[in-house]
Amino acid sequence: MLKNPIIPNSLIQKDILQNLWQCALKHNIACAFWRLPNAKKTHFVADFSENITSQNIELENPNVKGFVISPFLNPNITNNYFIHADLHWHTDIELEEKSIFFSKIIKNSNENKHQNNKIYDFLADFDKKINTDFREKLENKHLEINTNSAFHFKNIVAKAVQEMTDQKYDKVVLSRQKWIDYPENFEVISFFEKLCERYPTAFCYVFYLPNMGIWAGATPELLLQTDQNHTFKTVALAGTQAYNPTLHINEVQWGQKEIEEQAMVSRYIINCFKKIRLREFTELGPKTTQAGNLWHLKTFFSVDMQATNFSNLASVMLPLLHPTSAVCGMPKEESMQFILENEGYPREFYTGFLGSVNIENENNLFVNLRCLQFFQQKICLYVGAGITENSLPEKEWNETEIKSNTLLDVIRN
Repeated sequence: MLKNPIIPNSLIQKDILQNLWQCALKHNIACAFWRLPNAKKTHFVADFSENITSQNIELENPNVKGFVISPFLNPNITNNYFIHADLHWHTDIELEEKSIFFSKIIKNSNENKHQNNKIYDFLADFDKKINTDFREKLENKHLEINTNSAFHFKNIVAKAVQEMTDQKYDKVVLSRQKWIDYPENFEVISFFEKLCERYPTAFCYVFYLPNMGIWAGATPELLLQTDQNHTFKTVALAGTQAYNPTLHINEVQWGQKEIEEQAMVSRYIINCFKKIRLREFTELGPKTTQAGNLWHLKTFFSVDMQATNFSNLASVMLPLLHPTSAVCGMPKEESMQFILENEGYPREFYTGFLGSVNIENENNLFVNLRCLQFFQQKICLYVGAGITENSLPEKEWNETEIKSNTLLDVIRN
């Protein structure tokens, strides 16, 4: 019979998060940490099933709770990796409630030990000092890092500008990888906590999928949200410049290129509403917003799902929104083709979407920007920029360098 884990008063929230993370890695259990924008609470979910396979997601089914991760390439939104919340922990659980919390899980584990040994083994290790090296779970592939990445990126920006001048499309979002070494004594949970502290208005996360690795990030872009008041929300975010602490937010000036880029994203969302004949929505913006060391232009959209009698709006809008013009381009098909033919690397989960599903009666999905992937020998950062016919290759390269500092500043400090 498995006993209740010992939870001493000295075990602070960081220790609990660290123990949950280490136990999940040791037993090869899919898991995710996250903290919503402007929130204090950190959530953790773990999935004790044998395999995490791609599947549809059920945003309107309150009994399906967990964390979803979608790659950039996801036709019809059927290729999602879902971490079911077999265990759901959050940092608002009071100390006296912890024993009750674990007792319920342990009771279930004892009753179903032969059906699911993973949860039994996980909890048996919870109060032990485990130090699993997270890099042992990562791919140790030979990394062919393109040392001419600046030359390549500027070339494809110039090519895209030429094709837009020829009116093949209006906008394309191009990205690149940036590879860095691990700093000494790097630790994932400490990195996550620094992200949360540095970027309180971003969606901060870490997830682990067996055989697919560990990703982390701090993204400013909401893809969609539904809340307890039956309100649907999404945003159009485009246009970037470096944060200037000497300027008040109302003094930030935007160039024609950034204004047009933001307007394209807003029109894309409005056109999605038109496709489903939804006219009753609220639009607010564009407004200048701060996301860490960057300024962005952002427009907010909301819909009352009860008033419009559109309870499944999130599931209907998701395949229309993803990938948004803010991470792909316009028209979608032409810009997607240019990306696949010219970027020169697979984006995988970068510019996909991820977030919590039916946790505390809300869905919170975000575009996976400002993110990184861990490998055994290196860390890979992903950054990109929206390209229009007014883009300058050198300026777009500099924009990606500025965006990479969002994560580099946290990794190195």
